[in-house]
Amino acid sequence: MNKFILVTGILLFSCSDLFLSELDECGVPGGDNSSCVDECGIPNGNGILEGACDCNNNIVGCDGICGSGHIFDICGVCNGTETETINCNCENSNELLDCLGVCGGTAIIDDCGVCNGNNISCTGCMIPGSDNYSSAFIIEDNESCYVSYDSTIQPIFKNYCVMCHGSSGGLDLSSYEDLLFGGDIGPVISFGDSINSILWQVISPPGITMPQDMEKLSNKQINKIALWIQFGVQE
Repeated sequence: MNKFILVTGILLFSCSDLFLSELDECGVPGGDNSSCVDECGIPNGNGILEGACDCNNNIVGCDGICGSGHIFDICGVCNGTETETINCNCENSNELLDCLGVCGGTAIIDDCGVCNGNNISCTGCMIPGSDNYSSAFIIEDNESCYVSYDSTIQPIFKNYCVMCHGSSGGLDLSSYEDLLFGGDIGPVISFGDSINSILWQVISPPGITMPQDMEKLSNKQINKIALWIQFGVQE
């Protein structure tokens, strides 16, 4: 039997009545799978595998291009064809073959293993959980880390929160602007400080109180929200 509340002649169904529809692959009633998809678009997926550079399990070639298939030959030349070391010597014994196959050339292999590279192919965000994190990065650039509001955070709110925290008064999580405005108790986010943000406190152990009447957020989703706050609540 549906539960309801009668207020001044207006019939208001309880929030739990909104959770009777079929679960999506993320475990969200009536959801669209957007709240738990990985960067490859797979619900509850593991994302790009360690060492790979894309969702097809390709790796970065010696030319710095993901999936090119280019490797170093026996002479250390990127995409070279030599199979005998005897052919690796230059006519001028004072010269060495560089990774582009040029005798006396100056091209060298960078820290990413790319011939004539500039380390950019393995430099990036190394904070797990960030939208642009990759296990293929070996040179830290954590200033570039981010969690997207539109593609990562809002789908979580849409599937778990806005049924109750929508346009019915109080805290409204249906838009970025309304979220920043806060609710009846004021702001629920402390920029750059997830621990002291009310939004994070109510969805995280040990004091989980939200969302009500449905499955709680996964650790991955909670971590995404925490990182989003830590990174400055970017829109």
